[in-house]
Amino acid sequence: DADPTETGTRQYVGVMAQGVTHTYLMVRTYAALLQAAADLDARDEVRDAFWTLMGYFNSLRVLGGAAMQVTDDVPAQMQVIANRRGTSPRNPGEPDELTSRVPSSEIPELLMKLGWGLGTKNEPLNVVLATNMLSVGVDVNRLGLMAVNGQPKGTAEYIQATSRVGRSFPGLVCTVLTWARPRDLSHYETFEHYHAT
Repeated sequence: DADPTETGTRQYVGVMAQGVTHTYLMVRTYAALLQAAADLDARDEVRDAFWTLMGYFNSLRVLGGAAMQVTDDVPAQMQVIANRRGTSPRNPGEPDELTSRVPSSEIPELLMKLGWGLGTKNEPLNVVLATNMLSVGVDVNRLGLMAVNGQPKGTAEYIQATSRVGRSFPGLVCTVLTWARPRDLSHYETFEHYHAT
């Protein structure tokens, strides 16, 4: 239960599992993060930072597949987690998108909705899937939770994208890496050193 007046910091966590697909791991990571925000025993202003999950993707192709998983498989996995904990499952609904597929006229409205928090008159967004469009011009201080799907090619891009969360409140960035990709495996094996550097 961190003091909301403290300066925001980000914690980075690398997630990888041997012998499973990237999709399998992504679904379980998203479900765990989303359900944890609902089950967190804290005030709304603390839970709010972790309520909206920002999903960052390196390509529109991978993002498109993930949108279907968030709609179909993530809620089913959240039900499993809730049953285990004896809590009520959260319904993430349809994910929103911050990509070039969204007409530019709709972007300002989406950015406004990103500012809606728990305990306000408007329902906050649950999941927003984004590409590198997120890296520029998204300054929403309430955001504190991100899942990065695959290591971005450039370190600058990674820093820009992940700095969108944990700006005013403590933030959590989960980097979901695939064991079958040599580059992802290398980043996972040097995760602590890479982030310290």
